[in-house]
Amino acid sequence: MVKQTLTSLSLSAALCVTLATQGAIAQGSNDFFGGTQGDPNKNNVPGAQAAEQALANSGSGDYTSDEKRMQKKYKLNMKLAQGLIDKGDQMMKEGEKRKNDKSLKKGKILKEIGEKRLAQLKENNPVPDTKM
Repeated sequence: MVKQTLTSLSLSAALCVTLATQGAIAQGSNDFFGGTQGDPNKNNVPGAQAAEQALANSGSGDYTSDEKRMQKKYKLNMKLAQGLIDKGDQMMKEGEKRKNDKSLKKGKILKEIGEKRLAQLKENNPVPDTKM
C-alpha cells in the first residue's frame, strides 16, 4: 500500500513537472524569478528598450557623467600644460636677467614639455566642438 502511494505520488509529480515544462517551452524560457523571456531568438535583453529610448530622447548637447568627467580632466590638463609653458617662460626670463644658465635651461625644458603636452591634448581632444 505504501509502495503504491509513493509510486503514484512520484508519477503524479513527474507528470506535473512534465506538463509545467511543456507549457514553459511553449511560452519561452523562464528567468530566475519565474518570468518568461519570450522567444530566445529575439534580442530581449533586459533594459535594452529603455536604453534605446534614453539614447533617442537625449539631446545632442547632453553628456553622460563619464563624458563630463573626461571634459573636466581635459580642461585641467590643458591648464597644467599652459602653466608649465608660463613657468618655463618665467624661468627663462629670470635666467637671462640673472645670467643663470641652469635656470635658463630648466625653463627651456619646462616650456618644451608644456608645449608638447598642449599639442598632444589639442590633437586628442575628447570634445572636438569645444575650443581650447
